[in-house]
Amino acid sequence: MSLGVAFSIVSMLGTTPISSISYSLALITNINIGITTFIFNAALILVQFLILRSKFHKKRLLQLINCVLFGYFTDLALYLVSFIPFDGSVLMMIVFLAVSIVLTAFGIFVYMPANIAPLPGEGCVESIAIVTDWRFSTIKIGFDATMVSISLVMCGLWYTNILGAVNIGTIISAFMVGFTLRQINNLYARITGSGVNVVNRD
Repeated sequence: MSLGVAFSIVSMLGTTPISSISYSLALITNINIGITTFIFNAALILVQFLILRSKFHKKRLLQLINCVLFGYFTDLALYLVSFIPFDGSVLMMIVFLAVSIVLTAFGIFVYMPANIAPLPGEGCVESIAIVTDWRFSTIKIGFDATMVSISLVMCGLWYTNILGAVNIGTIISAFMVGFTLRQINNLYARITGSGVNVVNRD
């Protein structure tokens, strides 16, 4: 997932949907994006508590540690991706965006079933799935689209440019990560004969 974020940033087509609000906060307040990311993720953990109530397990607080680790690996991923030739052409932008979407979706597919502690964004999606029994991938699309919409409103109201944190790649990712995750899960089910349960209720 860190590599997915790195490819998204390098593509110059916009941040990932889940990072768009943190980036909007950083632009509006001039606070370091690391701080706004932590604040936003802490708020998402609170949202999970409000959604799950008695079903909220203390293990979910480990998500705060994940936020720190994810930030570190994102920096590392950006360093690694910097060695890949990128000429700034439209074709390369599209290729990098597509790679970002696939890596992000595959990252969710791999780490969510481990049932240790998701990143707060996926934790919110999982919480909604637990209380509604809707498909994770479907909720993911709606959740990412909501993050992008909120970012647009924030930048439109309090920043000089409504597209300050959002670009066409952000909007495409909002719809395509959840869709790609569904296709990966379906492909895995066809190959192995059994699907992976992305949502953990314990």
